[in-house]
Amino acid sequence: MQTTATSPATFSVLQTREPGWIYKKGWDLSLLIFSALLVPLPLLLAELAERTGWLTRNQAIDIVNILVAGLIGGPHLYSTFTLTYLNRSFLRRHPIYAGASALLPAIVIYLGLYHYTVLIFMFFTWASIHVLHQIIYITDCYRVRAGFREPLWSRLLDYGVILTGLYPIGLYKLSQGQFRVAGVVLPYPDFLRPFPIPELAAVVFFSLLLAWVAKTAVEVWQDRVSYPKTLLIAVTATVSFFLPMASNMDVGFQGYNTWHSFQYMFLFWLINRLRYERGEVDNTLVQRLVRKPSMLPYYLFFVGVTGAVVLLVLLIRLVTPLTPDQSYFIVILSTLLIHYYFDHFLFTRTEYVV
Repeated sequence: MQTTATSPATFSVLQTREPGWIYKKGWDLSLLIFSALLVPLPLLLAELAERTGWLTRNQAIDIVNILVAGLIGGPHLYSTFTLTYLNRSFLRRHPIYAGASALLPAIVIYLGLYHYTVLIFMFFTWASIHVLHQIIYITDCYRVRAGFREPLWSRLLDYGVILTGLYPIGLYKLSQGQFRVAGVVLPYPDFLRPFPIPELAAVVFFSLLLAWVAKTAVEVWQDRVSYPKTLLIAVTATVSFFLPMASNMDVGFQGYNTWHSFQYMFLFWLINRLRYERGEVDNTLVQRLVRKPSMLPYYLFFVGVTGAVVLLVLLIRLVTPLTPDQSYFIVILSTLLIHYYFDHFLFTRTEYVV
């Protein structure tokens, strides 16, 4: 176990944090909350490339996917392992949970070979839940940092607004056969068609939103509101509701993925830096990645890991009879679902940011 001494001349996250914020106001606003401005960028890039004739529609989608995956999506995915596979205390305390992650590649390979549509549907559904679970986790971190005790109903109302915004328009497009992701039109069960599911989703979302606005007004009046938490929920609800309006769902959700991954990289760097300063990092590699005040070494390392994984995909494609899609899901989707799997555990650990 490492112990870290700090002095007034030494950079310290612990010593420069601001009450109520996960780190401090400017850092949180720019990197966790208003980084939502990244959401429309993939759509704008793809639209510009297509309208200028520089690229075809499919080529624009491919370029956006590659850029997002290489610059931020892949690095955020592999940084998960700093708190799991590269964390001896985690492996020692949760050996069964960690070991069970090895089952996911087998499931991905089987579904990819024999039930590709099921795999894409499972991936997209899990991805949307994962992205929203991260927002819930960040709001829980703000709740802890604010020091306010909130009743269960209040927390559930926050969660409800976060979780339901994607679905009014998303389910409508799904029911109309307009929800195409990764070359697959996501199926809408026939037995649901007689029921007004999209309309019910809209009623649920707007009912929760109105109740949340009323609750927030009372919190402001009583001077017990967490402004960063409230702002994050408002931004998330807005982005989630309007995002499915995008004509190109592949690129639209890459926008959400960009914001999600950007948040994740900075948040996990901060968590690891806090652990480092508390002497809780028990892996030499992770210590080296976070011991400097700059996030750059941490980020560049995982860019390198992403590049190595891409080379592995190409190698599998060259030496096996698998198609490009099959080579991709065997490696990338397997690690991606492991990332989701571990994060559902990590996103309950608010003690990391106390």
